[in-house]
Amino acid sequence: MEFIMNYINIDSRAALRAYLEKFKNKGLHVIALDIEAESNLHAYGERLCLIQVFDGVNSVIIDPFGIDNATLKLLFENTNILKVMYDAGSDLSLLKNTISIEIKSILDLRPAAELLNYDKKDLHSVIAFELGIILEKKRKYQKHNWINRPLSEQAIEYALNDVMHLLALKDVILAKLYAKKLFEPFFLKNLQIQNKDYTRDPDDKYRKINGYSRLRGSKKTIFRRVFDIREKYAKLCNMPSHNVIQKDDLVNIVNDPKFIDKIRFSKRIRNDLIQDMLHELRRAVGTG
Repeated sequence: MEFIMNYINIDSRAALRAYLEKFKNKGLHVIALDIEAESNLHAYGERLCLIQVFDGVNSVIIDPFGIDNATLKLLFENTNILKVMYDAGSDLSLLKNTISIEIKSILDLRPAAELLNYDKKDLHSVIAFELGIILEKKRKYQKHNWINRPLSEQAIEYALNDVMHLLALKDVILAKLYAKKLFEPFFLKNLQIQNKDYTRDPDDKYRKINGYSRLRGSKKTIFRRVFDIREKYAKLCNMPSHNVIQKDDLVNIVNDPKFIDKIRFSKRIRNDLIQDMLHELRRAVGTG
């Protein structure tokens, strides 16, 4: 796709409110929506980093860093705006669990890929199949650091690619679903996506670590202490948790407390913090 330079850039509460007011006054009610986020890859934790919108006329980039949650909710939780998305589950989970925002009035096209049995079900493949538009898959942006500012024009182009063709794709897909009498299962899937409670179980973060389920008795309690210590220092250093202590090493520490002395810490962590962390780890496993 040739990059369209005249996108609308929104980076303030006032600008987002003004855009939404103009959108409403024009009688519009449908947008294509996607987000980019940080998910413990370049920094600690998860964070909404960018919002991409296409309203049928304008491409819009919204920088959420300077916009309060109440104003973001005017977009995400506005039930009068239909939000066409693709595979929305991870976005719904991230917003719910990081900033307590729920995306309302979603039309997720991803279930259609299953119902229509496409060979390849990722968004770019479906766009290529249905619209004949080949979007370059730039792998470097799949792990891009969306926290960094300013964003390059190339990164913005990549981000906008995921919404520019969603509305056209919606029209084609809905026509196919109707022709194949698949409307009802499609809308049922969408209702299930919308109605699901995306609140995460606090214990999920422990269960996701390979080897946790095999721990018995008090070892699970010790594991949780060790895990929480890692999280504490990852947050202090603003580093991805796995860059502080590797996932496998969490279980190794629990099974063999002497393993603590074998940990090799990143040079990005100050020595005084390393010593404090080692002290807490030894106390957690009962050797300090």
